[in-house]
Amino acid sequence: MSNQEKMPFVEALESYKKQHFVPFHTPGHKIGVEAPQLLKDWMGAALPYDLGVMYALDDLHEPEGSLKEAQDLTAELYGADDCWFSINGTTALIEAMIMGTVGPDETIIIPREAHRSVISGLVLSGAKPVYMDCQFDDRWGIPLGVSVEDAIKTMDAHPEAKAILLVYPNYYGVGVDIVNIVQEAHKRGLIVLVDEAHGPHLPFAEALPIGAIEAGADLVAQSTHKSVGSLTQTSWLLGQGERINKRRIIQMHQMLQSTSPNYIFLASLDMARHQLAMAGKELVSRTVELSLYLRNELHKIPGITTMEYSDIQNQVVNYDCTKVVIDAKELGLTGVVFERMLRENHIEVELVQANHVLVLITIGDTKDSVDALIKAVRSVSDEVLNGSYTTDHTLEVNFDVLSKDSALLPEPVVRVTPRNAMYAHREQVPLSEALHRIVGETIAYYPPGIPCVAVGEEISASVLQYIENRKALGYVPNGADDMTLETIWVLQE
Repeated sequence: MSNQEKMPFVEALESYKKQHFVPFHTPGHKIGVEAPQLLKDWMGAALPYDLGVMYALDDLHEPEGSLKEAQDLTAELYGADDCWFSINGTTALIEAMIMGTVGPDETIIIPREAHRSVISGLVLSGAKPVYMDCQFDDRWGIPLGVSVEDAIKTMDAHPEAKAILLVYPNYYGVGVDIVNIVQEAHKRGLIVLVDEAHGPHLPFAEALPIGAIEAGADLVAQSTHKSVGSLTQTSWLLGQGERINKRRIIQMHQMLQSTSPNYIFLASLDMARHQLAMAGKELVSRTVELSLYLRNELHKIPGITTMEYSDIQNQVVNYDCTKVVIDAKELGLTGVVFERMLRENHIEVELVQANHVLVLITIGDTKDSVDALIKAVRSVSDEVLNGSYTTDHTLEVNFDVLSKDSALLPEPVVRVTPRNAMYAHREQVPLSEALHRIVGETIAYYPPGIPCVAVGEEISASVLQYIENRKALGYVPNGADDMTLETIWVLQE
């Protein structure tokens, strides 16, 4: 058992700073001497730690010293065999998992609710996707992930598949039956990759679902910045077992990380691991308590409902209560309008969908921050029920469109592998003339960043309807060359 009280990379940075070397290396500001004044005002104390790749401070690409020790401590904390830090977010790690597992024309099984970085991984690897059917809750308008039965059905229909990728938990905190899916996948010789971007906090409270590593997954990517304490853009990848080709994962990880990694970012990962090791159970348990308090108080507000595990427990096994869906359907508000009214009360939410918003309760929340949210929701309720909300708000409510709108994504029809489609000859056509054409770009809406149609797929009638509904409700696409989506890129016929 290693000493989790240590912060080896942080300690190495501190030691190097105290030696007062005169820098004749990057970065150009030379430990902050000639950084822009505003940057000095913002980050003055941190600038001496903003160093180039220093031999004395280890190398992210081939770590041997303090950085390797920091990664090993992280792996140990989660019960994994290996850990790789990322300063290019979980996006790069998801791409590395896919590239390190499957290659050109090899099959990987994925859910449609996967983040667009999965499509990027398919483009980079040349792999062929096979999609699993996913469950969907009509009342709440959210995806519930794949059932064990549907996962088995897809795996048995595609014995050529080398890997299966799961999203666990999803944006809404809903988790598939990961233990049984992992077991079934391993029986069939598949490597299990998990996008656990929203789950680095799971192992630290008994009230939360099992973590993916404990459930037996082979490679697990976590966004430490999303729910625990590291800086935005930092993540780590956990690996275990003999199914993975460790050296190949390292090589793909090297390809997708900057050769000039930010040492402050890396240090924040070491700090976040240390924080979890020392106080994770206390911090995450407090987070769970705050989320339960929030739910209880929201239930008292007229016209407001929250999605509870009891609403979906007949369909799913795991649920993270720190992801709170706040629904304003009874107030007659769309999610877009609800979010706008909350912003007027200085509340920023994570996601907008149908009639609801999603808020994340994390270790950084306090009773004061949660009370501010409760107060804002109560204000929205009062404004609507008292009839004092503005005409601008009412104009946004289009119930005819909303009745057709949900998070239910169009069923994907893959015609060309994403990589081949990305490099094919394309042409731009009016969206109204794109029915049954093969799309040449990936269209998603953020958040949650899940493609409604990915490069290489057929533009079906349901895709066109989904886009039109989104446009009518004021959502802005991501990935489209033409942000109005009056036109779209398709493969030349």
